[in-house]
Amino acid sequence: MSYEEVKGPEWERTALYFACGMLLIVTAAIFLFAINRIIGAILWFILVGVVLTFLVRWHTKTYAYRCTQCGEQFEISPVTNFVSPQGVGKEGAWKYLKCPRCNKHERAEVLKKVKR
Repeated sequence: MSYEEVKGPEWERTALYFACGMLLIVTAAIFLFAINRIIGAILWFILVGVVLTFLVRWHTKTYAYRCTQCGEQFEISPVTNFVSPQGVGKEGAWKYLKCPRCNKHERAEVLKKVKR
C-alpha cells in the first residue's frame, strides 16, 4: 500500500464524517430520551457504539501513520485506533503510537492510504 501526505480536502471529509456522526448521536438522544428514559438510554448507547465503530473502521481503512523518529510507515488495528490518544499540532494531526521498527512511543504523523 502507498501513502501520501494528508491534504485539505481529506481533512474536510474527515471533519464532515465526524460532524455527521455527532449530529446523529445528539439528535437521537433528543428523540430517544423523549420516548422513554430507560429504553431510550439503552438504544442511545447502542447507537453511540455503532456510530463510533463505523467512524473508527473508516478511519482505520483510510489512514496510516509515520514514525517521527525513524520514518517507518505503518498501519494500525481498529482497536489501537480507538484507544490511542490523538491530536492536532503545528505540524498536523498525530496519534501517540508505538513504532513497529524502532519500538519507541511517539506522536506518529497521519498519512493517507493511496490505492494504486
